[in-house]
Amino acid sequence: MSDSVLIAAILPVIALCYYVYKKDQHREPADLLFKLLGLGALTTIPAAFIERFLDSIFPSESAVSFIVLFINVFMGIAIIEEGLKWLIIKFKSYDNQEFDEIYDIIVYSVFTSLGFAAIENILYVLKGGMGVAILRAILSVPGHACFAVLMGYYFSKAKVAGINNNKSKCTTNKILSILVPTVFHTMYDALLIWFTQVQTGDVVLYFFIFDIIMVVICFITVNRVSKVQQNLSTNLAEGNIVNNNGLVEVKTNHNINFCPLCGNNVMNSNFCSKCGLKIR
Repeated sequence: MSDSVLIAAILPVIALCYYVYKKDQHREPADLLFKLLGLGALTTIPAAFIERFLDSIFPSESAVSFIVLFINVFMGIAIIEEGLKWLIIKFKSYDNQEFDEIYDIIVYSVFTSLGFAAIENILYVLKGGMGVAILRAILSVPGHACFAVLMGYYFSKAKVAGINNNKSKCTTNKILSILVPTVFHTMYDALLIWFTQVQTGDVVLYFFIFDIIMVVICFITVNRVSKVQQNLSTNLAEGNIVNNNGLVEVKTNHNINFCPLCGNNVMNSNFCSKCGLKIR
C-alpha cells in the first residue's frame, strides 16, 4: 500500500478526533485519549473472530428480506462492534476521575470508536485502494463517529441521572447508550448491504437520507453538549449544585435559561425536562 493511500485511510480518523477534541474547552489528558484510541483499535481483533463465527447463524449476504437482513446485521455485526466499544468506555472512562464534565464521555467514545474505524479503514483500503479510501472517508468513518456520539450522549445522561440519585434513569440511559448506536449502526449497514443485493436507486436515496439525518443529529449534539462546561465534582464541592432530598439543586439567584448539567433549554421551567435537575 502506497503512503498516499495509507494517509487517505488514516487522515479522516485524525480529522474527526481533532474536531471533537478541540470542541472541549477543558481538554482531556492525551495519555487517556491515546489509550482509548489503542483499545478501540484492538477491538477489531475479537470483533473479526466473533463476526466470522456468527456469520453462519446470521448471514448478512443472503437475507431474503430487509427485515431479516436488519436482524442479522443487528445480531451478527452491529451489537458485536458497538458492544466491544461500550465495554471499553464503561470500564475505562465512565468511572474515570477525568470524567467530570458531560462532554468528556463523548470525546472518550469518539476516540474509542475511531480507533476501531482506523484499523477497519486500513484493511478495506488495503484491498480497494484510493477510491475506497475516499468513499469511506465520506461515509464509513463519520458513521463510526456518529455511533460514538450517540453512545457518549446517553452515557452522559446516565452520569447526570447518577448524580441525581436516580438509579432507574441511570440504568435506562446506560441501556440506551448501547441500544441506540447499535440500532443506528444496524440501519446504516443494512441499507448498504441491501443496495448491493437489489441495486436500486431507491435504497441509495434512503441511505443518504438516513445518513444525513444521523450526521446532522450528531453534529448538533456535539456542538450543544460541548458548550456545557459545568464541572460536576467542583460545583458539588463548592455548593453551586447541592443535594436536596435525593435531587440535585442549582443554588443560584441568577436567571438560568439552559440546564448547567445537560444543556437543555429550561427557560420558564423549574426542572430540566431531560435530566431532572431542579433549576429554581
